[in-house]
Amino acid sequence: MAGAADMAREVVLYTREGCGLCDDAAAMLRALSGELRFTLREVDIDGEPGALAAYDEVIPVIAVGGRVVSQAPVDAGVLREALRREWGIGSRD
Repeated sequence: MAGAADMAREVVLYTREGCGLCDDAAAMLRALSGELRFTLREVDIDGEPGALAAYDEVIPVIAVGGRVVSQAPVDAGVLREALRREWGIGSRD
């Protein structure tokens, strides 16, 4: 059963329509969400002027608590470990 801390975990993916790397990152995050128990929120940078200015040339960008934990190119293993570190979850290895 998910605890309150699990429910509070949110990952933000800064993306834009037509971005293949963003689609890949979203698929990675969806796969990890069951294992690491977080919600995914996707933000289209073209609709957010601040995000567009910050991330236009580096999407996809993945953030937790306002802090960037990964950006293009996104590696699934590196992303998993970055999220585990962010939430203080021990490695399964």
